[in-house]
Amino acid sequence: MQKLQALIYASLIAAALLGPTVAWPPLPAEAASDRLVIYSGRKEKAIKPVADAFAKQTGITVDLKTGKTSGLANEIRMEKAHPRGDLFISTESGIMEMLVKEGLLEPYQSAATKAVPDDFKSATGAWTGISGRARVILYNKNLVPEKDAPRSVLELADPKWKGKLAIAGTRERTSLAWATTLVAVKGEAFTKEYMARLEANGLKVLTDNTEVWQGVGRGEFAIGLTNSPNYYLAKKMGLPVGVIYPDQEAGGLGTPINPNAAAVIKGAGTPEAARKFIDFLLSPEGQRILVGQDYEIPLIPEADPGEVLPVKSIKRPAVGAQRLAELEEPTLKLLTAINPNW
Repeated sequence: MQKLQALIYASLIAAALLGPTVAWPPLPAEAASDRLVIYSGRKEKAIKPVADAFAKQTGITVDLKTGKTSGLANEIRMEKAHPRGDLFISTESGIMEMLVKEGLLEPYQSAATKAVPDDFKSATGAWTGISGRARVILYNKNLVPEKDAPRSVLELADPKWKGKLAIAGTRERTSLAWATTLVAVKGEAFTKEYMARLEANGLKVLTDNTEVWQGVGRGEFAIGLTNSPNYYLAKKMGLPVGVIYPDQEAGGLGTPINPNAAAVIKGAGTPEAARKFIDFLLSPEGQRILVGQDYEIPLIPEADPGEVLPVKSIKRPAVGAQRLAELEEPTLKLLTAINPNW
């Protein structure tokens, strides 16, 4: 855990040297009750439409600070004595479980959070999933006929895909969550051997998921491992892409669904506003914006999935968030030993 936190701290320092994501003025000595400060690992274009709708409905002003999930989590640690944020939104659940263990999140449960399936929220109510992104295989239809597209991630180590596969590094925490799920389901030895085979097969580790789906769309790569919304974004741009939700057959690994999660920061200046925002995210209006704006998977079974596959139709691995959190550090060590670019 200390090694992972050191890496998170290093990424935060690097981000600081490159410049802040947004201007962040000092907060007043006492936070106003009608102001909500959100730390979001989701990009601004993904979360701002929901924040704007919430502000319009409630009259609560929202200050949005975006950045990498790891870096923002480390800021929450550093600000433990005097929290500047009220609400944290992460791109996966493992880091939420770390913050739970460190006592940095304030449990919150409501009728809205109770509608979220148990495998997409904290057992103690410390965080809840607000939407999901499946880990899919994206392929370029000009380079890969639909009938030849791989149906399992395990097929990607086949020599036929040599030099044709891309994935984002672990700065995109959904990549780390995917690899950690493999360790949880198949074991460390199997995952190490599999990742080494991918490396020998010319796997290209890129900076982020945007590079992956755009590279596949342009034909730079035949195959990409990325998140399900990227298929819809690529299709919207008219790119020749197809998608596979892998390992759906009987006995298969299943397709991991990474929940975007929200939690009240312990010691928040306006915790009630933070709780209201969580409920708004899970409301029909909030879910409509998340699904319609960024093609995310609604985690509430009754919510309208729109164009995306509903969560109930996707077979997924039976791995809890707490187990993923326990395995993240050894998984990161495993990956970087194979390729420092991870």
